[in-house]
Amino acid sequence: MTLNKLLQQSLLWRGFCFLTLLIVNVLLSRFLHSDGGGRIYYLTNFFSLILLLASLSMESGYTYYASSLKIDQHKLAWFSILWTVIVGMIVALLVNTFFYKISEPNNFRKEDYLLYSLEYICGILLMNFFSVLFFAQKNYFLPNLLISIINILLSVLVIVASKTALSPSIVIHSYFLSVLLDGIAIAVAFIWINKSYRTISLPSTSEFKTLIRYSILALAGNFIFFLVYRIDFWFVEHYRTQTELGNYIQASKLGQMLLIIPQILASVVFPQTAEGLNEANIKQNILTLSRLLMQFFLILMILAYFFGKFVFVQIFGSTFFSMHLPFLLLLPGILSLAILTLFSAYFGGSNRVKVNVIGASVALVFMVAGNYFFTFKYGMIAAAIISSICYSINLFYSLYVFLRTDTSFSILDFFRWQKADYLWVKQLLIRGT
Repeated sequence: MTLNKLLQQSLLWRGFCFLTLLIVNVLLSRFLHSDGGGRIYYLTNFFSLILLLASLSMESGYTYYASSLKIDQHKLAWFSILWTVIVGMIVALLVNTFFYKISEPNNFRKEDYLLYSLEYICGILLMNFFSVLFFAQKNYFLPNLLISIINILLSVLVIVASKTALSPSIVIHSYFLSVLLDGIAIAVAFIWINKSYRTISLPSTSEFKTLIRYSILALAGNFIFFLVYRIDFWFVEHYRTQTELGNYIQASKLGQMLLIIPQILASVVFPQTAEGLNEANIKQNILTLSRLLMQFFLILMILAYFFGKFVFVQIFGSTFFSMHLPFLLLLPGILSLAILTLFSAYFGGSNRVKVNVIGASVALVFMVAGNYFFTFKYGMIAAAIISSICYSINLFYSLYVFLRTDTSFSILDFFRWQKADYLWVKQLLIRGT
C-alpha cells in the first residue's frame, strides 16, 4: 500500500475518532463548567504523568519493532496485558498509601480516586499498546471505530444528563469508565482477529531487553516533552484560581485538538520510517505538510482573532469567557508542535530518539524558568507566551538537525510555499495514491 494511501486511511478513520472526542470534550465542558471541567482535566493531567512513567513509552518500542517485524506481534499483545495488570496493581498500592497527599487539590473520595486512576491509566495503556499494533498492520479502521462508538455513547449520556436531573458524579464516573472500555475493546479485537489466543507467549529475554532499551530512551524524550507541554498547568494551578485554570486548560486542550491531523500523519510516518521504506518520499512529505500547516494556522489565527471570543463562549459556555487571549497566544506554539510532531515521528522511526530528547530538554529549561519568574504575576497570559516560545525552540532544534543531516534540502524548502503542495493535497484526498 502506498504512503499516500496510508495517509488517506489514517486521516479518515483517526479524524473521525478525534471528532467524536472533540464532541465529548465540548459536551463535558458545557455540563461541568470551567471549574468542574478544570478539575477533571487537571486530574487526567496528573494521571497522564503516571501513565507516561508506567508505560515506559513502550508504545514507541512497539511501533518500531512490530513495524520492522523484529518482535512477534502476538508476544507483544500478551505482554501488553501482563504489563497493564502489573501497572494497575502498582497504581492501586500507591493510591492507598499516598492518597491524601496526591489528591488534596481535587477533593475526591479515596474510593473514587482509586477507581478513576485505575480506569484511566489501565484504559489508556491498553488503548496505546493495541492501537499501535493495529497501526503496524496498517489497520486504522477498527481501533478508531471502536473508540468512536464508545465516545458517541458517552456523548448521548452527557446530553441526557444536561436535560434531566442526572447527577454530575454519574457523568464523571462514566467518562473514566469509557476510557477503560476503549482499551478493553481494542485489546479483545486485536487478540480475536489475529487469533493471538492460540499462542500465548511473551517476548524472549533478549527481545525484552531490546524493547526496553529503545523504550527507555523514548521515555526520556517523552517525559521531558510531557513536562514541556504540561508543566504550565501546574504553575497556573498553583498561582491562579480554579476558573482561570479551567479557561487555560480548555485553551490548551483546544490547541491539542489542532494537533490531531499532524498526529494522524505521524502515526503513518513512524512505522513507514521504521520499515526503511520511502525515506526520500517521507522527507519530502514532511516539508510539504509543514508548509501547509503554516498556511492553515495563519488563516486560523486571523479567524480566532476576530471571532474566537464569541465562538468559545457559544460552544463551551459563559464560564469560558477568558480563554480567547491565551488561545491566541498559544497558537504560534501549537503550530510549532504540529510540525514538530512530524519531525519527532521521523527521528523516532529512524532510531534517532536522542534528537527528540535533546530538543525537549532545551525547551524544558526555558519553560520552567519562564513560568517560575512570570506566571505568578501575569497568570495564564505569561504561561501562554512562554509555552509558544519554548515549543518553537524545540521545533527549530529538530529542523536544524533534519537539514544538517540531509543537504538535499535547505531552510528555504521549509518556508517557501509551493503550488505543488495543493496538488499533493488534492491527490491525497481524492485518490490517496
